[in-house]
Parts: sequence; structure tokens; C-alpha cells
Amino acid sequence: MYSNVLMKTFMSDIKMYLLNATYLVVSFSHLEMALKIVLGILTVGYTAQKWYLLDKARRNDNKKK
Repeated sequence: MYSNVLMKTFMSDIKMYLLNATYLVVSFSHLEMALKIVLGILTVGYTAQKWYLLDKARRNDNKKK
């Protein structure tokens, strides 16, 4: 009798651990995708800013000559 209750509790715990592990894997995969998107946006923004500053410096150099 006692071992039957213990086995049901054990199986319930295992199911809960598997559910939590599955949720953790899914949430990390969504986090990874979000980080990739943010990194891509930041890279494009940094590149555009760098080009703008280089072009601005080039125009200022041409005005001085």
C-alpha cells in the first residue's frame, strides 16, 4: 500500500520535472531568437552610424581644402 502511494508520488514528480525542463528549453530557444534579432538590429544601427560619421568627416575635410 505504502509503496503504491510512493510510486504515484514519484511518477508525479518525474512528470513535473519533465514539464519544467521542456518549458525551460522552449523559453531559452525563444530567448535565443530574441537575442539574435536584437543583435542584428544593433549591428545595422552601429554600421549606419559609422557610415554617417565617416561621410560627415569626409565632407568636412573636403570643405577645408
